Amino acid sequence: MSASVTVVVTRPGAAGRTLADDLGRAGQPALWLPAFEFGPAPDQPHARAVLASLAGFDLAVFVSPQAARAAAALLGAPWPAGTAIAVVGAGTRAAVFSSVEGAAHARVLPARDEDIRGSGSESLWPALQSMQPPPRRVLLLRAQGGREWLAERLEEAGSAVTPLSVYTRLPFTPSAGLRARLAAAAPAGLASAISSSEAVDALARMLGDQPELWRALRRGLALASHPRIAERLRAAGFERVGLCAPEAAAIIASLQEGGG
Repeated sequence: MSASVTVVVTRPGAAGRTLADDLGRAGQPALWLPAFEFGPAPDQPHARAVLASLAGFDLAVFVSPQAARAAAALLGAPWPAGTAIAVVGAGTRAAVFSSVEGAAHARVLPARDEDIRGSGSESLWPALQSMQPPPRRVLLLRAQGGREWLAERLEEAGSAVTPLSVYTRLPFTPSAGLRARLAAAAPAGLASAISSSEAVDALARMLGDQPELWRALRRGLALASHPRIAERLRAAGFERVGLCAPEAAAIIASLQEGGG
């Protein structure tokens, strides 16, 4: 680990702030530059109405921790035990159990933390394929947009999928102070922890008016939590890209291995 390199953490919400704080406590300089801010559901009355009919769905899929927290805030009753729950990633599983009333009484896929392999939709798909009987009606809880990969796989398998936006992702505008701190850290080197493919485009828009800073970020080590994100980083011109779990210890180890 090099104390001169600053890690730019793009994960939004409390998880991103916590990750940046954890890095700092471990002696690794870090700055929290969230790719997005979270806002309310684009149509809250509609979201509440659909969630009120949860018992009519065989399965509900939470695609992120924020989806779990946002849906919980919109629920008017405990989770119906007959509606199974699927989660994308360990963080989402934890958020479901901590925020969704009644979730502990429902079937949850994957069943155990140790059964979760990775953080993408692809890692959840084998567990969904094993469901017997296959889910006929599936509710997909997400932001106002996102990847359609999982919905397409479910529909190909015969499920009727209802996407429901329970929160929005809004552009983040860094303050002048944060921009100044990034610019001051750039000469000594920047690394980045990238939490989603969309975050790559968000960074390009955010730093488009500071081309020197954008170039400095792309020269440094970029750590992606999924191969799909790594591909997007390379396409955006990042010169050094690696795969890494979005955890402080893993990021620090990757910096050491990559000479960061």
